[in-house]
Amino acid sequence: MHILPRVIVPLLAIFIAVVVGPASQVHARPAGVSVDTGYLVDPTQSLDLAGALSLAPDHFQHRERPDFTFGYTRDAVWIRVVVQADRDRAMLLSLSPSFVDVIDIYVAPLRAGLAAGDFRHIATGDHRPIPPDGFSGLTDAAELDLKAGTPMVAYVRIAAGASPLLTAVRVVPKETWPAHQAVIALLVGGWFGAAAVLVIIQLIFYYYDRRPRYILLAASTFMAVVSYTGTLGVARLLLFRDGGAANDIFVSTSLWLLLSASALAAAFILDLRDNSRWLYRIFLAGAVVGLVGAGFGLAGSFFFFAPIARLAVIALATLSAVQAVRTAGADGAATQLRAAAYVVLWVGVAAVTVQRTALLNLPTWIAHTHAVACLLQAILLTAALGVRLRAAETLNRVMQRDALLAARAAEEHANALVEERTRELATARQTAEDALQAELRSQQQQVRFMEVISHQYRTPLAAIRTYIDNIGLSLPEEDVGNRGRLDRVRNGIKRLVEVLEVNLSRARLQGPAFRPILRELPIAEIVQAAAVRGRDLLQSAVVADVTPEAARAWVRADADMLGIAIINLVENGEKFSRSRTREPILIFCRVSGGQVIISVTDKGIGIPAADLPTIFSPTRRGANAQGIEGTGMGLSLVARVVAAHGGMVHAESVEGQGTTVTISLPAFDD
Repeated sequence: MHILPRVIVPLLAIFIAVVVGPASQVHARPAGVSVDTGYLVDPTQSLDLAGALSLAPDHFQHRERPDFTFGYTRDAVWIRVVVQADRDRAMLLSLSPSFVDVIDIYVAPLRAGLAAGDFRHIATGDHRPIPPDGFSGLTDAAELDLKAGTPMVAYVRIAAGASPLLTAVRVVPKETWPAHQAVIALLVGGWFGAAAVLVIIQLIFYYYDRRPRYILLAASTFMAVVSYTGTLGVARLLLFRDGGAANDIFVSTSLWLLLSASALAAAFILDLRDNSRWLYRIFLAGAVVGLVGAGFGLAGSFFFFAPIARLAVIALATLSAVQAVRTAGADGAATQLRAAAYVVLWVGVAAVTVQRTALLNLPTWIAHTHAVACLLQAILLTAALGVRLRAAETLNRVMQRDALLAARAAEEHANALVEERTRELATARQTAEDALQAELRSQQQQVRFMEVISHQYRTPLAAIRTYIDNIGLSLPEEDVGNRGRLDRVRNGIKRLVEVLEVNLSRARLQGPAFRPILRELPIAEIVQAAAVRGRDLLQSAVVADVTPEAARAWVRADADMLGIAIINLVENGEKFSRSRTREPILIFCRVSGGQVIISVTDKGIGIPAADLPTIFSPTRRGANAQGIEGTGMGLSLVARVVAAHGGMVHAESVEGQGTTVTISLPAFDD
């Protein structure tokens, strides 16, 4: 930690340059002028000028340095000043600071037998109107017309109740008084100007970073400006020229509010809520003490609450300095500047506290060390917050850069994943295409096989049919038995041919030839033909019921394809019928709402309700059909055919009672 050599020492040099340098120039004793001072404490506040004149000079305690500090007291103090010059000179007796309640200046040439009536009286102090002599304002002054060899004596009575009792007596040449006042005005104006600029900067910080520390620091700096408006005499000069207790109330109330604002600002600037909860509570309590003190100030009872003020101020200043130094370096330059700020403030607070409590007889310009310390603290804290804000901005840029790099890396990773998935999909697609081509080849081979089988069977079956017919011609009419046998052979040949034709059609529909050729056809013909083919194929009862309205209805359909779909439904109904009942399969055709409705109903084993939603999917069969031969492709083929015709298919079934499959096709409107 290098705070002391790097920051504190330069700030002490600034202290000397800003406070001690101008003070030594302003308060320098002019050449050729001697000043002798002494003081007398009047606890009763009853001693008047006549009483002071009745006392021998040795009753006044000699003071080599003309700075008088008595702390918070209700005593009155008499100061005796003897001024002598080596030549005739116009001088001014100056007393500062200007917040002492009552100041009575009595001036006369020093000679034996002086009486009260021989003195010129100047009544001033902030409880009185500013004298119209043109010399009082930021300081109080009285004119001295010095003659060579003739000393002037001044008796000054000072008293205060709401402020510390302190004053500095200076003798200033009248011709240098404007320069004297100009230096004071420049120092005061420079202080206020710098503080105002700091408040603006702190508010700008808060505008860009809405954290409590910025607005609280601005409030603390502003309250320092307000309080020093009173203690430096500006409020008296501009607001309370007629005197009275208003300036005391203004000064005391603003000082208490400064304590509250400073305590809150320190609590947040030092991050006490996160780093030290007990210190955080102490500083909050200090803020409450400030608010209570402001109430006493408004009531004009500052004197009774002053001891608490001194204790609270020095305690909070010490704790903040210790905490700031203890945590210096934890966050780089910002915490070092913060530590320097609170150490400087502690120096100013300690110096003013020692002076105003009269623990040591310090020069009156020590009172200004707190003002300078407040200004330097505000500068350092503003710089610290600026460093922190800059660090946050830098961190934000770094985070944005890291986020951008992370986004780019994520994008590159995503692109790599996309490329990898694309390759995988391409491979999967090629595999699927190869599998599809293999399936198509298999289906083509199946179709060709069925075509070959159909062709190879048709020739011998035709020959057999011819021989059967010839045999039938040769049998006598009365040979009924043999003619019946020949009819059964003919039916068997017919059924075998129908089986070959239906299976060949199914093979073609399941292969690459699934391309319907739609024509306008009467639906009744398709339904009746399917019923006939079903009876021939299954050798069982298939009943077709076509309503009169349906007998006149036409549809756009591929007759062979739609017929195969109906035959599949009839075949399913026959396959899953209960063997004992053998009830007929019913094909019912009607027209409803512009739709041709074809329903195929059986009285078979039915389909379980849980299987109905997926019954039209490929290879899906009911749970109760596991022991019955089949592939589960029949209803899937029906669904494909109906979809190719722009229709819909729906199944209703009750397990153990039967199934109804309904095909809905749009009726053709010619």
